[in-house]
Amino acid sequence: MKRKEKVFEIIFLLVACISIVAVAMICIFLFANGIPAMGKIGLGKFLGGQVWKPGNDKYGIFPMIIGSLYITGGAIVVGVPIGIFTAVFLAKYCPEGLYKIMKPATELLAGIPSVVYGFFGLMVIVPAVRMIFGMDNTDGMSILTASFLLGIMILPTIIGVTETSIRSVNNAYFEGALALGATKEASIFRCVIPAAKSGILAGVVLGIGRAIGETMAVVMIAGNQPRMPQGILQGVRTLTTNVVLEMGYATGLHREALIATGVVLFVFILIINLAFSIMKGKRREGVMKKTKKKIYAGSLILKILVILAAVFTLVMLGYLIVYILAKGIPHLTPSLFSIHYDSDNVSMLPSIINTLIMIGVALLIAVPVGVFSAVYLTEYAKKGNKLVKVIRTTAETLTGIPSIVYGLFGMLFFVTACHMSYSLMAGILTVAIMVLPTVLRTTEEALLAVPDSFREGSFGLGAGKLRTVFRIVLPSAIPGILSGVILSTGRIAGETAALIYTAGTMATLPKNLLSSGRTLAVHMYVLSQEGLHTDQAFATAVILLVMVLLINILSSVIAKKNAERLKGYDRHCKKIF
Repeated sequence: MKRKEKVFEIIFLLVACISIVAVAMICIFLFANGIPAMGKIGLGKFLGGQVWKPGNDKYGIFPMIIGSLYITGGAIVVGVPIGIFTAVFLAKYCPEGLYKIMKPATELLAGIPSVVYGFFGLMVIVPAVRMIFGMDNTDGMSILTASFLLGIMILPTIIGVTETSIRSVNNAYFEGALALGATKEASIFRCVIPAAKSGILAGVVLGIGRAIGETMAVVMIAGNQPRMPQGILQGVRTLTTNVVLEMGYATGLHREALIATGVVLFVFILIINLAFSIMKGKRREGVMKKTKKKIYAGSLILKILVILAAVFTLVMLGYLIVYILAKGIPHLTPSLFSIHYDSDNVSMLPSIINTLIMIGVALLIAVPVGVFSAVYLTEYAKKGNKLVKVIRTTAETLTGIPSIVYGLFGMLFFVTACHMSYSLMAGILTVAIMVLPTVLRTTEEALLAVPDSFREGSFGLGAGKLRTVFRIVLPSAIPGILSGVILSTGRIAGETAALIYTAGTMATLPKNLLSSGRTLAVHMYVLSQEGLHTDQAFATAVILLVMVLLINILSSVIAKKNAERLKGYDRHCKKIF
């Protein structure tokens, strides 16, 4: 029995190390294929060059770096204040009935695929900018439009982390400030917010990472002009869009330069993740500030800003959903569900089937690996184990890597090195690595939520550790694990950038897993880019939205049942033991 226990412990350990291997492989293949290009071009010319003309052997990415920073900065200006104020509203002002609506709404924002955001921006935000600034029909795709859209996209990240940080602050700070005569707003913004600043900064850093790494939405509305920014109403090209736009036809040094662009982007993300880890590790040192003023001059203004931010978040979500549904539902015709695709019916059924295959097989790979990794971290790993820290760090790194970087890795490793060509299998393995950290983290949280009384009771009845894990702990954590599976399902269903260069874009039913095939999100992107089937693209967006809505609803139901179930089990075990 002890031998069996030891064997499984080794298996759990080896599986947990897969995240380390994945990060190492991404680094090796990206750097091995990207660094030589920097040497050929010249590091200074590559990073500092202002001209990108592959036909003339000019590969300067400085305009793309500046474009990425401009758009990210604009997204921060839009998303950070609105996100923080909305989080304050949810934590301190929101009535219980409204909270049940707003909280799932902000979570829904996180689950909407990037391509849906991009299509919404293309059809709504770009025309609005044209109208406001008196532009003709050839303008409107600019830094401003991309910044505004990305600001909306990073809201759920900032709101979620900030709200959690605010709620984790000892309520004595808030109550003490009120007792000293401060207004509610002064208590929040002078005492609670400073105490939660490390968590809030972490949310901002994560939002920055999301903005820098965004690909598909920016491709659709940023203008994609490889030049130095000349104003917020002018188009630019970012690092991510530079890769996705040209990799499909690039060869030789041009292809290597694009991979090198991915290396630069990867380094940016690593720096951001490092900053997040440092902030996460800092100890909160909140100090309640005394005040003798009973009335804070800006209280009314702050309250108004908090309410307006919450209204903006809710209105934008509602408008996005209503607009897509109104434009798409009338065009859901039977021809869109034909078994065979052609240029006339542009059927989405093959893409739906490809999406279901992609989800099913990817989860078959990612779920066992993620669950076994979490079992090792929670049940077997000793406290202070350095390997555990490395595993968690690499898992967090995988979480922050942009999808286009995953796409580059999948293309270099699975498509080229493993000779899979553009195929469903190459796409499946790529997205399996992408969702692995999601499954791992949610499973780890679910296992930690299982009361120790369950384990103690099992040990007390003579069960070994392995039997306790498989018969008691894991069954109790199934609802939480399913939540991670559902979130991963949504991520796979909405993925675009990583699949274009791994699974391909063939709009046909696959003969086998080594055949090329486009998913529903890729299908919608292709239709929107062609510009010939806008109505059908709207209809595809409706199907994607419905999938996301169902996934979010199912996740919420499972989370509630999990919480209730654990409370009931805990009370039962306490009575027995």
